Amino acid sequence: LDVLKYAMPGGIFLLDSIYNKEDVWDVMPSEVQQAIIDKKLHFYVIDAHKVARDTGMGGRINTVMQTCFFALSGILPREDAIAQIKLSIKKTYGKRGEAVVAQNYRAVDETLAHLYEVT
Repeated sequence: LDVLKYAMPGGIFLLDSIYNKEDVWDVMPSEVQQAIIDKKLHFYVIDAHKVARDTGMGGRINTVMQTCFFALSGILPREDAIAQIKLSIKKTYGKRGEAVVAQNYRAVDETLAHLYEVT
């Protein structure tokens, strides 16, 4: 499946990968590299599974990837987007206790700390 076929020129390409920003480019197929170059994509990488595991979320990467989306998309200013995500976490998981809410907040914060642009 050629997901980059549908990417808009100058768009954002977010990859969940075990490879860091220094190594990810070298392990990508040349066709993917060329598509990123040709479309002048802004390329970001995160190891969403590692962030989820390290923050006690197990294999659930939805909070991590949602945070990436809103941090990169520009739909809302980044600070507003993160505040809205955390408000949603509080509403959704508040009845499960503060520990669950704090765990999800930590996942959001760690996502931002581990989201890198590949240049």
